[in-house]
Amino acid sequence: MFAYLKGYVAYSGKDFVVIDVNGVGYKVYTANPYEFKKEEAVQVFTHQVVSENDMSLYGFKTMEEHDLFINLISARGIGPKTACAILAMKDMSGLRNAIENGDAKYLCKFPKIGPKTAQQIILDLKGKLVVPEAALFMNNSLAEALEALQALGYGDKELTKVKNAFKDIDASVDEIIKKGLQLLVK
Repeated sequence: MFAYLKGYVAYSGKDFVVIDVNGVGYKVYTANPYEFKKEEAVQVFTHQVVSENDMSLYGFKTMEEHDLFINLISARGIGPKTACAILAMKDMSGLRNAIENGDAKYLCKFPKIGPKTAQQIILDLKGKLVVPEAALFMNNSLAEALEALQALGYGDKELTKVKNAFKDIDASVDEIIKKGLQLLVK
């Protein structure tokens, strides 16, 4: 329902932060609420989880964390709280490598993950955690702009041209898309 929230951190708790967006406070569960500083302006990528008894919003500083969370909760036996506990360890590349290499022992080091759950994660996620090239960038604006251009039908060759032109430039998503389209039309 919500792709992201842009506002400032009004409050942080044990496993959540409250993001104030134009006077409305959204309680957002997060893997590590201590990453967020009070009164800090933030953009948090979100995922809403709806169950029989609850409706919760989970938030992430990067799209890479968001996508990994989505993949983790798709594995049988992994709920959003467990996925957050795994992400709190901040070892995304190690997690991906363990899943791709079938290393159940490594996965057991994460909270609430036993041998059976580790095997289930490997079974459900092996081959699905390939990092999109755009997600490797520190610049979230560039990654979002590249995704938008890809949705418009541009291929990898054209996107590489835009990526190389804007990889070291700090600009908004709209600016990158506009200038990227100008670059591609030439």
